[in-house]
Amino acid sequence: MAWFALDDGFDTHPKVRKAGNAAVGLFVRLGVHATKHLTEGHLDGDIVRHYGTAATIRKLITVGMLHEPGHGCTRCPQPAADGYYIHDYLDYNKSRAQIEAARESARKRQQKGRDNARRNRNGRDSDANLNANSRQNARSSQPNWDENAPLFGDETAGQGDPSRRDTHEGATVVPSPPLPSQNYDGADVGGEATGSRAADLDHLAPTPIEVAGFHLNDAMRRWAHATYPALDVDHSTAQFISHYRSTGARRKSWPDAWQKWIRDDAKRAAERGPRTPGADVIPFRDRQQQATDDLFDRAMARARARMQQESS
Repeated sequence: MAWFALDDGFDTHPKVRKAGNAAVGLFVRLGVHATKHLTEGHLDGDIVRHYGTAATIRKLITVGMLHEPGHGCTRCPQPAADGYYIHDYLDYNKSRAQIEAARESARKRQQKGRDNARRNRNGRDSDANLNANSRQNARSSQPNWDENAPLFGDETAGQGDPSRRDTHEGATVVPSPPLPSQNYDGADVGGEATGSRAADLDHLAPTPIEVAGFHLNDAMRRWAHATYPALDVDHSTAQFISHYRSTGARRKSWPDAWQKWIRDDAKRAAERGPRTPGADVIPFRDRQQQATDDLFDRAMARARARMQQESS
């Protein structure tokens, strides 16, 4: 999805004030149309006349927000015959090539996330099937082991100890469980099995933070400073990214997860309150020293009592 950009001083610009609300509304609709269809500011005459009246179109041309063929603005290209061009469109908005490149980059990130999710899910399914098949095969083979047990005793070989025949599978040693059979869940057509496999919902899978390419942008920074001015936003964001990169957690919307992290961080900081230097220092007396002092006090008490007895 592309966005038609308007800076935060648009509403007070002299051209906007002179054009009036009706003409400005037409300008915004034309800008959104050009961005949606990647025309890079060029507009078809029929579209412009369909969106606006002759008076509002003339107003935009008069104040210089819209150009018609033959205009004198040196910064803007000439529109096609019977067409129009939005003044300075590419100074504020992305070109067709930039938007398509961003879309392709987003598509690759999403595909990488889906591929990772598919591999993880298939790995878990394979382990579960392997364990289930091993248990089933072991249960199925147990009657055969019992039935094929040797019918001769130790003395049959002419000696008291087990004969060499006893070392074969099915005798005195416990055989290894059979290898699990491969799980075929249906005919494989085009690389996908057609059995009871669950529907592929990879397009709904959340992505890890490094795959999503999360970063702190200006709008998020302005929100954090305006809402929690005392919070160190860069430090909190760095902690947020490190935490989720180390855990490998997945989220459908990393900006929403970041916003909740900032709120929780600010709440914890408010609950801690201002810290007084030295407030957490608790006097502590060494236990060994305390025991020594107690022994000394008792010895002195005994000495004083003996001296009183001898003097009396």
